[in-house]
Amino acid sequence: MENIRQLYAFISTSKIRKNVLGALSKKDIRQVEIAKSIKEKQPNVSKALADLQKKKLVECLTPEKKAWKVYGITDLGRQVLKYRP
Repeated sequence: MENIRQLYAFISTSKIRKNVLGALSKKDIRQVEIAKSIKEKQPNVSKALADLQKKKLVECLTPEKKAWKVYGITDLGRQVLKYRP
């Protein structure tokens, strides 16, 4: 597993990943709501969510749904957001 510093570097290198994680730190929301709140296109948010899920920083809270899935930040994601080098 990657350490917090590596994960922080991972999110810091992408404005979209950082903004998605920040949006999810406020509340659990759907992809379309994330896109609107950070003023980004949905395909870009979708890619960022997939990247963040692979690193276990966010999770899909409604995996049984085909559409309108709700995402939330994990404890690891919160730790990475709080990290300051």
